[in-house]
Amino acid sequence: MAEKEQEPRLAAKLKYKPSFPNALKSIFSYNWHGGMWAWLLHRASGIGLVVYLIIHINGLRSMYDPVKFDMAMSAYRSPLFKIGELVILALVAYHSINGFRIVMIDFLGWTPQQKRMFFATVALSIVIIALGGYPIVAPYFINTLGN
Repeated sequence: MAEKEQEPRLAAKLKYKPSFPNALKSIFSYNWHGGMWAWLLHRASGIGLVVYLIIHINGLRSMYDPVKFDMAMSAYRSPLFKIGELVILALVAYHSINGFRIVMIDFLGWTPQQKRMFFATVALSIVIIALGGYPIVAPYFINTLGN
């Protein structure tokens, strides 16, 4: 008799029918705070850096064949790869600074200033991206003195 009374409590009760539109509705109705954005951006930047590492290692394989090396170097000079360099700079800047923020949280403890620390991380990343990205994109926007 006791087993029959427990069965309804053990059955999973979902408030909605599992479907893709309901999952999207649930995701977009979530209260996204600074900590969640920091976590999401840290994971995305980590995945982006792993993808870059795979591309980079594959590009290094061309160093043993002079023809392939010249082809790779000419491709790396294209504007598309310059945009890629800017994206890599952004990934490395945010991932490293946010990693330092996480280390500070681990050693100093959780503080109420987490939102401020996240925005400081983003601001410092933007400054580094702007300063480091200028030499990458400047040749495409500034005329050389010789012309």
